[in-house]
Amino acid sequence: MKTIAILAHPNSIASDVLTLLDYFEFSNALWRFLQPESQQQLFHAYVVSPDAKPLQLRHGLQLAVQPHDWSQADAAVFTPGYAYDAKGLQQLVEQSSCYYPKLPALLEQGAILAASCTGTYALAGSGLLNHRQATSSWFFKDVFQNMFPQVHLQLNKVLVMDQQLLTAGATTSHHNLCLALTEKLAGEQFARQMAKLMLTDPNRSSQLPYMDADLLPANPALDPLMKQARRYLLANLAEPFSLQQLADQLHLTKRTLLRRFKAELKDTPLNYLQRLRIEQAKRLLETSRMPIEQVVLQVGYEDVSSFRKLFLQYTELTPSQYRQKFLLEPNWSCCPQSTS
Repeated sequence: MKTIAILAHPNSIASDVLTLLDYFEFSNALWRFLQPESQQQLFHAYVVSPDAKPLQLRHGLQLAVQPHDWSQADAAVFTPGYAYDAKGLQQLVEQSSCYYPKLPALLEQGAILAASCTGTYALAGSGLLNHRQATSSWFFKDVFQNMFPQVHLQLNKVLVMDQQLLTAGATTSHHNLCLALTEKLAGEQFARQMAKLMLTDPNRSSQLPYMDADLLPANPALDPLMKQARRYLLANLAEPFSLQQLADQLHLTKRTLLRRFKAELKDTPLNYLQRLRIEQAKRLLETSRMPIEQVVLQVGYEDVSSFRKLFLQYTELTPSQYRQKFLLEPNWSCCPQSTS
C-alpha cells in the first residue's frame, strides 16, 4: 500500500484537500473492482496539519488529522492556499515552513514531493526546487519569479517532473497531478484507467492556451512611460511597427526606449507588440467567426502562414485549434438538449 501525506494548513483550499482524498479513495474502489481477490488498499491518503490537531478550514469545514508519521510517506503533497498577491503567497510559504525539516529525508528514501497551483510556492519555499525545473500558476508568474529566481520556471507546462519533485500548474491541474502520482506509484496502465473513470485528459500538457493577458495582475510600479507605450501600441495594433515612431511618441531616443522596455517589461518593443497582437487575435477567435485571414489582417499581419507559426509559438495551438477550443457560441448551453 502506498501512502500519500496531504500537507495542509488552515488556509488550504478545501476543494484541493478533498479532491486528493476523494481521488485516492476512488482509486481504491477501482483497484478493488479490478483486483477483487486483493485484501489490501492500493493507496492510503491522509491529511497532516501543522500542529497535529484537527484542521479548521474556511467555510467552517473541519477535517480529522491522522496521527501518522508522515516522514515515511511514499508521496507528500503541498496543498494550494487562498492567496491573491505577493503578500498572501509569502504567507503560504510561512504557513508551510513547519514541514520543511522532514523533506530532505523523504527525498533520500525515494518519496515524491508534489504541489500544484499556489501550493508550488510552499514547495519552492523549502529551497528544494532551486536549480530545478518546475511549473506553477501562470496567473502569478511574475511573483513566483521574483520570490524564487533560482527555480527554472516552465509555465508552458501543466506538469513538470524533475527527479522526485512534481509540480503542476493552475487550479484544475491538480487532477493531472493526481494522475501523475498514480502513474509513478501504481503504474501507467492503472493511471490511464483512472483518467477514463474521472474524465480527466491525461494528454493536457500545456498551460499556454489558457493564459490570458487581461487576467494578469497589473504591475502598480510600472513606469508611466511604459503604460503610455502600451496604450500607443494597442491603438496602432494593425499598423506597421516603427521603433523611431514609438520613440518620438514618448520623446525618447531609440536607445533609451530599448533600455526602458528591457528594464520594465523584460522584452523588446517589437516582441511586446507581438504579444499584444496575439492577445487581440485570441479575443477575435474567441468571440467571432471572422475568417482567420481577416483576423490576421486585423492584428497587423499579412502572411497567414507566418502568423500561424507565431500563434503556435505563443499558444501551442494553431488559430483553428484555438477557436475550436475557446469559441464562445452565442447560444451556448452547459446542458444541451437531446436531439432524439
